Amino acid sequence: MSYKNIIEDLKNDFSNRLYLFYGEEQYLIEETLYRFKRKIVDENFEAFNYQIFDGEEFSIGEFVDACETLPFMGQKRMIVVKDLDWLSEKGKSTATKEEEEIMSNCLKNLPDTTYLFFVTSKEVDHRRKIVKWIQAYGKKVEFAKLKENEIAQWIKAKVKEYGKTIEAQSIAFFLDVTGYLENNSKMRLSDLDNEIKKIVSYIGDKKRIEKEDIDFITIRSMESNIFRMLECIGTNESERSLKIFDEMLLEGEPIAKIGYMITRQFRFLYQVKLMEAQGYTPAEISSKLNIRPFQTRKYIKQAMNFDSQTLRKALDYCLEMDKNIKKGGIDARFGIELLIRQFAK
Repeated sequence: MSYKNIIEDLKNDFSNRLYLFYGEEQYLIEETLYRFKRKIVDENFEAFNYQIFDGEEFSIGEFVDACETLPFMGQKRMIVVKDLDWLSEKGKSTATKEEEEIMSNCLKNLPDTTYLFFVTSKEVDHRRKIVKWIQAYGKKVEFAKLKENEIAQWIKAKVKEYGKTIEAQSIAFFLDVTGYLENNSKMRLSDLDNEIKKIVSYIGDKKRIEKEDIDFITIRSMESNIFRMLECIGTNESERSLKIFDEMLLEGEPIAKIGYMITRQFRFLYQVKLMEAQGYTPAEISSKLNIRPFQTRKYIKQAMNFDSQTLRKALDYCLEMDKNIKKGGIDARFGIELLIRQFAK
């Protein structure tokens, strides 16, 4: 089950009373838990009908008592168990056989008035008994990173929540700058929310967030900067490309990583250029290179600034430069600056 499904559950007055929430997007988990709490628990009696258990100090006896306790002056109770090691992929579960049996009976016979949520920030081992019980008696919900259409809707809703508006083009630019959708990106919704808050604070009374506001305030991801650098190389703007390179160094980006990312970008552009010439569709290119569709569109557009021969030469240069840097034959910074000047003529 996904985040999208669980939101539909909330809209349709969910009938399940047992859930396991896990995945990369902890921000989304906390946001969803809050929405469940507002629907399950009367705010006036939250102190009595809402209970959290810390997985590190978990007591099966106290847990069962909490699950079996009737709600006070209300119809429902909500219990949240956070980071219980019985669910974890790494490390040995601390549960005894007796405790596992008690847990199994508790989950199987959960009172109609109790809504139980297991929440973890760790990797889940789906072979664990408790995970299988939750799947049998309730629902597992993975909060993975949002997809392109989902994240656009989330950003629009979050901006609206802060009393502002944003157009589709600006959302696309924001995602490009932050790098949320990039493969192996460490950006999460909590990071995006922080960036949105900074932009909202910056624009003051202005109602609409514009591309210029995002460009001025938001810190760019390395992949976004590399893309800009190669865009400048492709359009023969060597000084601008060198400026972007200097900015990355000032931001503390490791020069070895910058070199690797430049090589990687040229490799993708070369592959995309060749595959496009062979008649592959964007969808086929995405599948074969294991990159997201939005990245493929960007690479196709950027590859138009180069011919295949130039891309091959640039890739060969990068590989040779890396070899020489490792052997101590050339300074890394000088090598990258020379690359920029040579291919941005």
